[in-house]
Amino acid sequence: MCSRYTYTKDEAKLRMRDLILVFGAVPRANIRPTDLGPVILPEHDGFACRELRWGWSVPWDKSPLINAKSETLGTLATFRPHLHQRCLLLADGFYEKGVLFRQPGGQGFCLAGLWREESGVARYTMLTTSPNASVSPYHHRMPFILKLEQYDGWFGDHWQEILNQPDHAPLEKFQKQPELF
Repeated sequence: MCSRYTYTKDEAKLRMRDLILVFGAVPRANIRPTDLGPVILPEHDGFACRELRWGWSVPWDKSPLINAKSETLGTLATFRPHLHQRCLLLADGFYEKGVLFRQPGGQGFCLAGLWREESGVARYTMLTTSPNASVSPYHHRMPFILKLEQYDGWFGDHWQEILNQPDHAPLEKFQKQPELF
């Protein structure tokens, strides 16, 4: 289960619908459950970056629901009504067992997520998948990293196919936070 991640950049440049979109974001070196995180949502005929609260309230647990297994999304009543409310979570790293994982060079990436409104507050949950070779020695799950070419499709009709193709490229590992954090 991923319960901490980072987005340390003040802007994001994403290719969506054959355009380069630039979004401002508040840098955060430690996003934890119930914190605000930068999320890309479809809006009107385009996209917007919003700060949403991480974690859904559920009646069976006091803790917020922060992760959802990508493999079982369509089978669980908790998520089925929200499958059309897909979002991109801006990230440039995530933690598992005290180890920071990042793409080589520290470039940003997007994680797959779902969002919903709860009592007027927009909240999101992060999708997870089986780990790649970098993460598997540390945990049996990892955040679902989308490939660059999947960002646009995540909001389209082929999102279920994308769930079968997580980005399992090797990641850099840091036992403690690098100096730039």
